[in-house]
Amino acid sequence: MTKILSRLEVRIFQWGICQIMDILLIDDNENLLKLLTRPLKKSGHSITEATDGRQGWELFLENPHRFDVIVTDIKMPVLDGVELLKRLRKKNYDIPVVIISGYEDIRSSIEVLRFGAFDFLLKPFKAKELLEILKKLEAIHENQKRQFQGLPFFTEDIEIFIHSQTKHIPSVGAFLQERVKLFCKMHKINIHNIGLCLHEALVNAVVHGNLEVSSTLKNESPEEFDRMLKKRESDPKYAGRKVAIHCKVTAEQLIFNIEDEGKGFDAAKFVGLADHFTMAPSGRGVLIILALMDEVRWNDVGNCITMIKCFRQLSPKKDA
Repeated sequence: MTKILSRLEVRIFQWGICQIMDILLIDDNENLLKLLTRPLKKSGHSITEATDGRQGWELFLENPHRFDVIVTDIKMPVLDGVELLKRLRKKNYDIPVVIISGYEDIRSSIEVLRFGAFDFLLKPFKAKELLEILKKLEAIHENQKRQFQGLPFFTEDIEIFIHSQTKHIPSVGAFLQERVKLFCKMHKINIHNIGLCLHEALVNAVVHGNLEVSSTLKNESPEEFDRMLKKRESDPKYAGRKVAIHCKVTAEQLIFNIEDEGKGFDAAKFVGLADHFTMAPSGRGVLIILALMDEVRWNDVGNCITMIKCFRQLSPKKDA
């Protein structure tokens, strides 16, 4: 019986020769787009075309984890390649970017490497040169994968304790995101979603848990909320309380435990609400966590949240 290979199986079968990539190709020269698309598709790659930087940016934002690499011209109307790259890095998207430019822009081409571009091509060039760059990128990806061969035996534990000051929340979130960034990238997990959940959980622990400033107050009177927050942050009775953050990374999942020293709350009312969007504004942070994490639970008191994100096998990508 003839077996029909899924795209994932084809992808695995071809890795030894040429890994299939989803490429976002951006250039205002439609003739160049056609000239590049043909050999790239022939090599098995999936191509999505955009005719200016803004269109490319919008296509990328629709699903940031869809693409493996962006190939973009440096000079384009509406939004050029340099500005596109700056936007990507400002938002902490680390997708590889290959810049296309003319000899007159070679200084700019070198400059974009400092902004985090993976490589650049000078016009005129042959499609073979772009394919060579992609092979170089594939080799780097393969080296990263080898780092994970021992993951069934891998565990990392991180513990952080902070006093109840809102100024600590961004730095703790950024630190933890950086520590789990590579794992999220390898397993196609949106690191920004992880960061958002951490932020919401930390705000709940610091502001609503230890400082005992109600989220309802923020909706009723933002000015009074800010006044109360500053008052509690300067009061040792509240600000002296600690938040314990425990992050555990295993071969199968990310586990975050965030515990405050507050009175807790009745977490039972949030069970089963992940698929409903009618929650009051005061429950917005919990709703986000429930929607983005694979498992969420609280202790009996309600002052300790456990958030779990599971690693899954890569699934076949949809054709562009």
